[in-house]
Amino acid sequence: MSALIIKGGMVYDPFKKKYEKQDLGIKDGRILLEYKEDIQETEAEIIDAGDCVIVPGLIDYHIHLYTGCDGGVSADPICLPSGVTTAVDGGTCGASSFEMFVKSDIERALTEVKGYLNISSGGLASGLYPENIDPVYYEKEKIKYLFGKYPDKLTALKLRLSKNIAGPLGLTREPLEKTIEIAEEIGCPVVVHMTDPVISPEEAASIMRPGDVFCHMYYGKGDTIIDEEGHVKKEILKARERGVLFDGCNGKNNFAFQVAAPAAEEGFWPDIISTDISPMTFYRHPVVNMPRLLSKYMAMGMSFKQVIDCATIAPARQLGMEKELGSLESGTAADILILKIKEQTVSFYDYAGNSVNGTKVIVPQMTIKSGNIVFCQSDFH
Repeated sequence: MSALIIKGGMVYDPFKKKYEKQDLGIKDGRILLEYKEDIQETEAEIIDAGDCVIVPGLIDYHIHLYTGCDGGVSADPICLPSGVTTAVDGGTCGASSFEMFVKSDIERALTEVKGYLNISSGGLASGLYPENIDPVYYEKEKIKYLFGKYPDKLTALKLRLSKNIAGPLGLTREPLEKTIEIAEEIGCPVVVHMTDPVISPEEAASIMRPGDVFCHMYYGKGDTIIDEEGHVKKEILKARERGVLFDGCNGKNNFAFQVAAPAAEEGFWPDIISTDISPMTFYRHPVVNMPRLLSKYMAMGMSFKQVIDCATIAPARQLGMEKELGSLESGTAADILILKIKEQTVSFYDYAGNSVNGTKVIVPQMTIKSGNIVFCQSDFH
């Protein structure tokens, strides 16, 4: 593995909240800030990042990467060109299929892939019908076994609480309560898909624990986080105060400006920004990829540092790797995105055709994973 030296760029370290011009050395897959004693410039590959910003590799905390079913895409083609070096599958697999997930093409991926375990054993097996979330069929012992066998892969339990899934079974809050009960025994968070929920968002949020994730926070179908007067519901604000996390998690149909706009006016921004990419949004609108999604939030009013935090240190903290993946400290993993912020007029749409216009776009120039260049723009480097 050859050494790299990145010169001349502005470095944003979310862990230290520092934004300054600094050179970075990379050797043996780790970052070196004071590299001159360890790396000889004549033996290193020099990267001129003079008009760029260097940040930790992005983390997509919710994306569907199991290609053994209808809803997954291959990790490397979507992640690496987008500056994503770590990705978390959004519960595509349940207990009956997770072993195959581990042995699928993610085993050979350069992207570091982790996953939620769908509480339904069948997971998202087909787009023709939803999973069965009846707690009678939860395989608690098998779920606990898998978390014990794959502690570096499994990160959370996943539950979809939409009406089309829970309603036909005559279920309301029982699936969430039982999922949290199992999560308590395992010691893991729960990620709850809330689009068109079978119970109100405030009731669901009241059941969720600190560290659990309210997924698709800006969904527009059914009962939403916005009250009749156009404000974020007080119970939702209280849930955040208790430590419940909110993920923007866009997807094709899980983000609506009619909800996001009034929430943004009140400063109710995501804790985490993830893509929820599937075959429907693989380099396609309304998501395209992570950098474009982050650019949308900038157009909505978030700062560059805020959106980078939501795609680096916040999910890294959820993964228990806050410093390792959320910083550019010496000794941490050399997972790095070199990007440009380009001035360009662009429109961002939701599933209903509503839009917001932006003037800045995040454009990846180079992705480095474990000290190796794994993506580079043709006109860079």
